[in-house]
Amino acid sequence: MKVLNIIKITSYLTLICFILSCASKKQATPKSAITKEETISISKPQIIFLNYLLVKNAQGEKSITLINQIKTEGKLKGKPKNIANTSSGDLEYILLDKDYNSIEKHALKNPLKKTVEFVNDFGNFEKRTLDLDRVEFTIRIQLPPEAKHMKIIELTNASSKEHIITKID
Repeated sequence: MKVLNIIKITSYLTLICFILSCASKKQATPKSAITKEETISISKPQIIFLNYLLVKNAQGEKSITLINQIKTEGKLKGKPKNIANTSSGDLEYILLDKDYNSIEKHALKNPLKKTVEFVNDFGNFEKRTLDLDRVEFTIRIQLPPEAKHMKIIELTNASSKEHIITKID
């Protein structure tokens, strides 16, 4: 009888220890702490695609207009390549914060000058540069959370000409 009681007590103690070991170790937090955690949002990395139209009129003056902008979650594999030798007609785009302070600066070859390769009449490869009057181009960039505007500047021999400041939505 004593042996049977010892086995029962031991099995009950084992069961109680097992139940207690499965209990949550997390301490209860006050309700105010929970609401603070819920209001903090972690921003996911975003990529923005800005599509523009660049038009050169008969007098040679250029104007840039925004076609659309697309924001999506994601991360670019690399940073945009900065061109080492900028020349007249190349564009520079600058990401700005809410106070219009520069965050990042990148360059883009002149979109109105396209280089094409083709096979000539003799079967040889030839390169030719075309001067376009109208072109659509896209700027794709990893969007820093503090970026609120994008400024596009045309680099010229004498100075630089500011074309457009786009508000990033």
